Order: sequence, then C-alpha cells, then structure tokens
Amino acid sequence: MFAFLFLFPFFATALNVDLQPYSHSAVLDGQGKYMLHWRHHGKSITFLLQVETLGYVGFGFSPNGDMASSDIVIGGVEEGKPYLQDFYSDGNRILHRDPHQNYLLEYAMENSTHTILKFSRDLHTCDPNDKTITESTIRVIWAYHNDDIGHVGPTYHGLNRGRKSLRLLNPEKTYIKSVDTPSFNFTNKNVPIPYKDTTYWCQMFKMPALNKKHHVVKIEPLIQSGNENLVHHILLYECDRNVNDSVLDYGHECYHPNMPDVFHTCETVVFAWAIGGEGFTFPSHAGLSLGMPTDPKYVLMEIHYDNPSQQEGLTDNSGIRLYYTHHVRKYDAGVLETGIWVSLYHMIPPRMAQFISEGHCTMECLEEALSAENPEGIHVFAVLLHSHLAGKAIWARHYRKGEEQKPLAYDTEYDFNFQEFKYLEEERTILPGDNIVTQCQYNTKGRTTMTWGGLSTRDEMCLSFLLYYPKINLARCESIPEIKQQLEFIGVKEIYRPVTSWPFIIKSPKKYNNLSFTEAMNAYQWSKKKGNSFNQQALQIPINVRCSKHESNEWMVQGMIVSPPQVKEIYQSEEFVCLSLSSCLNASGFVCLAVIICNILCIKQLIFLS
Repeated sequence: MFAFLFLFPFFATALNVDLQPYSHSAVLDGQGKYMLHWRHHGKSITFLLQVETLGYVGFGFSPNGDMASSDIVIGGVEEGKPYLQDFYSDGNRILHRDPHQNYLLEYAMENSTHTILKFSRDLHTCDPNDKTITESTIRVIWAYHNDDIGHVGPTYHGLNRGRKSLRLLNPEKTYIKSVDTPSFNFTNKNVPIPYKDTTYWCQMFKMPALNKKHHVVKIEPLIQSGNENLVHHILLYECDRNVNDSVLDYGHECYHPNMPDVFHTCETVVFAWAIGGEGFTFPSHAGLSLGMPTDPKYVLMEIHYDNPSQQEGLTDNSGIRLYYTHHVRKYDAGVLETGIWVSLYHMIPPRMAQFISEGHCTMECLEEALSAENPEGIHVFAVLLHSHLAGKAIWARHYRKGEEQKPLAYDTEYDFNFQEFKYLEEERTILPGDNIVTQCQYNTKGRTTMTWGGLSTRDEMCLSFLLYYPKINLARCESIPEIKQQLEFIGVKEIYRPVTSWPFIIKSPKKYNNLSFTEAMNAYQWSKKKGNSFNQQALQIPINVRCSKHESNEWMVQGMIVSPPQVKEIYQSEEFVCLSLSSCLNASGFVCLAVIICNILCIKQLIFLS
C-alpha cells in the first residue's frame, strides 16, 4: 500500500525521478538497510530516506553521536496516512515533541519492504531544540522500528540504531567515468599489523609507464572489509626518481630505525585520505599529472593503522585506486601541506578544556616560493583538516596584508573518525606575501600528562592539506614555536650542550637537572590558570619556518625565525541572527517589520504577532 502527499503514477517511477537531483548520498548502517540522500539549496536542505522497514523511521542530529540533547524527526506511513513529527531529547535522553514543528514533509510512501520519506527544513530554524546545520561536521543519528509511532509515541528501537558523521554542506564535484576509464591500484599484501596502539606501514610502488601526459581525475580508498576502523589514514608521497625497482619488493614499518634509507627520500605529499572519507573527484579543469619526465616515478604509500585495543593476528590488504585519462585538463594540481611541523616542540598541557595551537604558512615562505614559481598565485579548490584525538575544532585561516580573509575551511565539530577533503564553494587565490594559519583547538581534560606533537593518535597534529593549481615547487609551508621560550615558562635556564640525545637534557635549575625537556614539562605542576598563561605565550613567541620544495630541497627561508604576523583586521562572518518574540514585542514597529521581512522569526511567532 502506498501513501503520498504528492501523487506519483507508480512507486518505481517516483523513486527514480526523485533521486536525480540529489548530489549526496550515504549508507548509514552496516547492512545497507538505511540509505540517506540529501541536497542543499540556499538556506534550506532536503533529505530523502530509504529504509527497509514498514514501521517508523527516525533521523536526527546529535552534539556527540549519542541520543542525549539531540534534534530528532520521526516519520512513516501508518494505515495509508503519511506522518512526520519533530522531536528533541533532553540531557537524560527522554524524547519530547517539539512545540515548533520545523520539518516539512514533502511526501511519504512505502512498498512491500521499504519506507520512503522526503522532507526539508531550514539550516537555521531559530528553535533552540533544533540543530543549526553549518559547514562543520555533523553527527547524524538514525533508528527504525517494525511498528509505526502510534498514538502513545515511538516504541524503543532496540539495536536498529546508529550514528555517522557527515558534512551535509560539502559542495559536490561529480565526475562520470566511462566504462573504459583506466585505473591502477596501490594495495598492501597481507601486511601483519603489530598488536600495538599505532603502526605506520610504508610500501613503495612504481607509477604506470605512459608514453604521454595523462591526468589522475579520481582517487578512492580500497579498505579491506572488516578493517574500516583499523585503517585510519593513507598518505601517498613522491619519492626520489633515482631509485631502482628492487625497492618494490618489500614493505616496512615507517619511522623505524631499520626503515630502508630510500624511504626517507619520500617527503612530498601527492594525496591524502583519512578515515570516514569517500573517494575524491578532481574538478574538470585540474588533475594530478602522470607520464611526464618531471612527474612522480616512484611513490610511497603510508598507511596509519590504529589498533587501540591491541588486537593480535590482524592482517591488511588495503590501499587506493587511481582513475586517469588521456584527456588532459588545463591545469596540473598539487598538494600543499600547511600547519604545525610535527615535532615534540608542539606541546599541550593536561587538564585543559580548551587550548589553541597555530601553525603558520608564513608570508616569507609564500613570498619566496610564489614569486619564483607563479607570481599570479595558486588557486585552492579543496582542503583536508587534520588533527588527532584531542582535536575539537580546526580552522584554515587566510590573511592578506594583515587583514583576515574568509577562512579557507573550518570544522568547529571535528571528529577524529571522520576526515575528508572539503570542496570549496568558490576557489580561493593565494598570492605572494599571504599568510595561511592552521588553528587547532584541543581538549585534554581527561589527560594527566603533556600531549606532544607526534605520529600516535595519542599525540597531536595540526595540519591543513590544500589541493590547488597550478602545481608549483612548494611541498610544505609550516612552522613550529621556538622551544627556548616555551621552556622558560616553566623556569628552565640552561640545557646541556652540545646536544647529544633526544629529547635533549636540561642542566639548570637544579629541580630539572638531568631531566629531558619532556620529563621537565611533565614534572611541572600544571593548573588551568597556568595552562591558559602558557597558551597565551605559545601563540606569541617566535616561530621556526619550514618551507620545503619537492624531492627534499628547501627554499632559502627554511629555518628562518620570525614573529607571528600582526593581524590588523579580523574577518567578520555574516552571522544568522535570531530575535526572540519578547525582543520583537519590546521593539519598534519598524524593527518587527524588518524581522518579518527577513524571516528571522519562526512561522508560529509571526502568526502570533499578526
């Protein structure tokens, strides 16, 4: 039996026609029973749910992936009649019907196996019980039941529930590949995963031999079934061209004392994928170049395995697939790594609800590299923001002549288990003399010792990978705060020289004598007040510039010590303002009229005012 708000000739036609305009889709459960499609248009967003049930379907937005304090909508078809109700849950996970019904049901229908719901809502509803939808990651929660909602409310869904992080407002770039689009894979072969928290595994591969220029147009992950939570990220690096094929015969643990020397020649990032992300499609005018004498000949694939429960006996065959074409695009694309140089000099005190770190792609680096390579600048079309478990929010900020521009990208609800490239709505031009600052906000309230910059998921990073064109000879544009003034904060006066060990050893004062600088920072009695003071100082002290070319070469400003840039003007975003009913009633008639015209108050408030 079917039920419609808008009539369709028959079920199959309605479904096929309706799916065409949806630019995004995701399977929310592991069995493929719950499919979500959506599209963003102006100030509203439309969802289409296809769920294998003839009962109710639940869908919502959560602050942390749990049901507590969530914005929830429940719908279905009961006795031939469609329904959709707006709910919210309180801090105790008790469900309440929202007095402001801000979800609009466009149609609901069911066949012998599935329920289909199409509904829409505004991104900003001005309802405190509704989740505002922004460009940041949003944690979607879902549920379904075999029975409909009935008169007494929904029955508990049991195990038919879950959560998934998504970026609902990520612009979609589509590429329709033909059946004969060639591709090649880089995959591991039965790699044994050590039973330890973090492992980085490296394997070298040779690019396909091509007799003319081609472009990579799409890259997608190939994650072994069952290892979706084990494979945290995959990086592809360009290596020295002057090696031989013997390096292809084996893999090795990365960053290990016995790692082959040739692996150290692989430093320039060609592509990056992280957990939760889907495949990446390049825009129609740019791609990664293949087949030319200066293009990568050998690449190193680095896979980060995250095994916090230290399971034994695991193996993996994951990797990536690259699609390429002989229909050459206008521009060669490149990847620029910006942010904080991964180092122990990046340090975050314990028990901090909020701590800010900043990594600078400095004006000195961009001035030298861009002036030499492409004075007209580069054009950024996508950004991948990256930190680890303590990371809570990240911004890729852009400055020009001391004035902050619109951020390249941001994520104020960062999820370590969901990382993907964010397509920019509009390409952004980076000019010589600009600054790019990657700003990361961390939470270490549950930690009793310092958090260090490093490779482990318990360590931290603060990086922005920028996809751009045209490709230039700039691989990394990063910084790290000078260590001397950071240690002065805890009272360190002198270290042993020459430095013969790492981490280096402190000489004075006496209380830190013969301690490494990491041991001294952990020995310091940190408090919230001291942590905040240290944060203020860390953001102001001089920084060491990292400005490197491809194939391990460096620009002249590499190693330069500079001060963080002085910002003259902060970017002011156009914030959506909600006026309460009481503020409107107490204001002039002109103000209330403006409120109505701007559609700031919700519909029920407007009806009441009239």
